[in-house]
Amino acid sequence: MRRTRLARGVVALATCAGAACTTSPAPIAPAAAVLPVVVPIEVYRHRVYLPARIAGSDTARLILDNGASVSGVRDSVARALGVRQSKTAKLTGNGQSIISIGLATNVPFDVGGVTIREPLAAILPYDEFARHEGRLNAGVLGKDVYARFVVDIDYAAHRLTLRDPATFTYDGSGIVIPLHVSRNADFAWMSARVTFPGLMPIEARLGLDMGTYTALRFYSPFVKQHRLASALPNGVASYGFGLGGEFPVRLARASHLAIAGLDVDRPVAELSLAGSGATAGSSVDGTIGGAILSCYRVIVDYAHARMILEPNGQACSSPSDADMSGLVLDAGGPRLATITVGHVIAATPAADAGFREGDRLVAIDGTPADSLGLLRVETMFTHAAAYRVTIQRAGGTSDLTLRTRPLI
Repeated sequence: MRRTRLARGVVALATCAGAACTTSPAPIAPAAAVLPVVVPIEVYRHRVYLPARIAGSDTARLILDNGASVSGVRDSVARALGVRQSKTAKLTGNGQSIISIGLATNVPFDVGGVTIREPLAAILPYDEFARHEGRLNAGVLGKDVYARFVVDIDYAAHRLTLRDPATFTYDGSGIVIPLHVSRNADFAWMSARVTFPGLMPIEARLGLDMGTYTALRFYSPFVKQHRLASALPNGVASYGFGLGGEFPVRLARASHLAIAGLDVDRPVAELSLAGSGATAGSSVDGTIGGAILSCYRVIVDYAHARMILEPNGQACSSPSDADMSGLVLDAGGPRLATITVGHVIAATPAADAGFREGDRLVAIDGTPADSLGLLRVETMFTHAAAYRVTIQRAGGTSDLTLRTRPLI
């Protein structure tokens, strides 16, 4: 049976078992289009959501993720479009659970008039991912976009431009970061140096992960090797998420990150404590993700093994922002508008206020929680303040006072 390993971002490398192949089939060449192609995007939780058509469908919103070695379709969308699986596979994502997926052949994805046909596309169960994400997506566009084009993402202007690598030149003043691109463009990594409080600088191979929300994430073998969980006593327990569900992490704050000409002060680092899943792997030491990248215009040029960063001239959500509540929240219901407490982290304001797992947030300072949405609530709780949170528990409602404060 084929095993598909979905790592780093939303989706990653597909491999074959036994004496079969070890790489994904090459995609059929995209249909002719006049380049450059410009596509409007949304930025949500530091991820890029872009409009695309799947198998001739109406326009749907897909996540763009260079870590996805095959593009994929949400299972409910595949059923509605009549995209049929030809085989099944096991999937290992960032979460610790291995899940079953389908694989479909010859699925076309159209982006701005450019069509890429995937000989093998994943049919993905995104329900649990959406519960943590707080919004739905129709699928994911993966590495083939990056392998075939120069991908120019202007986060501030909400614009994606696909350029021809054969004619692309760059003469701007941005930071040019060398990339090590795997043979099949399944992933790319860069040399970095990270400094944590009280520790000597550590060299690290950081994967480029445009499909994740974090600033920095370090995988559990690297965390164990450098004993980071115990060496950083001011960290706090929490949970990361991805396909395959949640995985345990410790949140800490790095003093400094240096990559070529890029310098970032006090970014939040997610230290994986996972025993399984992609973040328990060792192909890279960790990843740099959207919380840092979204502060720039990002040009990914695999053909010339480089990434170019230009400050976008607009305030972004700081990579030093971190949760100050100790609540890990989930979204549910038909519109993902129902917000519930998934975890209460010990010795945090949430625990002090008396929150319990399973509590439903009814209102915050009198504003209905279902009108705010998961991400907006989480963003509120990255600021130090006192919030009156109305919860529902065991059929009754009550008010709790949540006094947020810096945890790391």
